[in-house]
Amino acid sequence: MMLQLLIDILFVVWLSTLTIILILERKRNKKDLNIEIPKNRQLIKAKRYIIFNVITESSDLESSQIEEAIRVSVKELLGKVWLDISNPRVIFFLPDRKEGIISTNRGGYKVVIASLPLAKKVSGTKVLLVPVKTTGSLKKAKDMIGLK
Repeated sequence: MMLQLLIDILFVVWLSTLTIILILERKRNKKDLNIEIPKNRQLIKAKRYIIFNVITESSDLESSQIEEAIRVSVKELLGKVWLDISNPRVIFFLPDRKEGIISTNRGGYKVVIASLPLAKKVSGTKVLLVPVKTTGSLKKAKDMIGLK
């Protein structure tokens, strides 16, 4: 009984000593934790535009329905964190030609491309979303699908 009490006291002293050393090290190293902000902020905000085609028998699809299906497929593939990072949005959709443009950022455009085949249904209609081309400018993307 006495031996166990002695071991417990030594253990508490040892843990307290380690805690104090850890706290002192963190205070001393706090000056070394300077986080650098990237100088080129445009790299973070750079957009990517994915041109896609929709293969389906139905013609009554809307851009908001397609966007929701894309967002669900990104969330299923890699989770909510990557959905927040990529933030895919359908900015143009031509229902008659079944073509559209998805806007995303540079960090998540590959995630969006990878998740497009997972969107198998849009509002109950079977679809296949096929990525055609990725570009960095909206003007070029509009030209590719025939918008001015």
